[in-house]
Amino acid sequence: MPEAPPTAEGYEEGLKFTETSQYKKQFAAAISSARKFLTDYKKQHPDDTNLAIVSDLDETLLDNRPQFRLHPIRSWDIFDKWIQESKAPVLKPTYDLLEWARTQGYAIFFITGRPEKDRKPTIINLVRDNVSYDALYLREKHGGPPAEEYKTAVRKKIEEMGFKIVLNIGDQYSDLAGGYSLDCEKLPNKMYFIK
Repeated sequence: MPEAPPTAEGYEEGLKFTETSQYKKQFAAAISSARKFLTDYKKQHPDDTNLAIVSDLDETLLDNRPQFRLHPIRSWDIFDKWIQESKAPVLKPTYDLLEWARTQGYAIFFITGRPEKDRKPTIINLVRDNVSYDALYLREKHGGPPAEEYKTAVRKKIEEMGFKIVLNIGDQYSDLAGGYSLDCEKLPNKMYFIK
């Protein structure tokens, strides 16, 4: 979630962009690039083990547009009510990529800016959507350090457990910055920006 709600005009434009062929093309290109990198890495390093993917959740795997269409200028309280409903559908290209990657032996770690108090409804949402994963990292509470700092620290922790993060995928640059990943793929999102 952004630190401050976007303006209604900018937000509406971003939401409309998600319905364009350009959005779909950018999304598909990022997913295709990710799959190619994962495939090539396995071919070039057949003996490597403990390979992992890190993925963001909101607007990367979980699609919150049904909520955003009802509430164009968001606040954390309104969004949190949506989280409690555990009804966000998946973005199918990302879902398909992660399901395929598991069959290739990659572990899946989710790092989200959602607070720890939202763990249960988030898990229920993932179960309802038949999402398989190996760990889910949430913030201790809403707010705290910038997303880039928080997510980098979690990726470092994952690598310290002995995993090699081959792919990091997200819709914000703050999902991807800070290292601890061989490849990063940025999905399109013009609705909001998180530092």
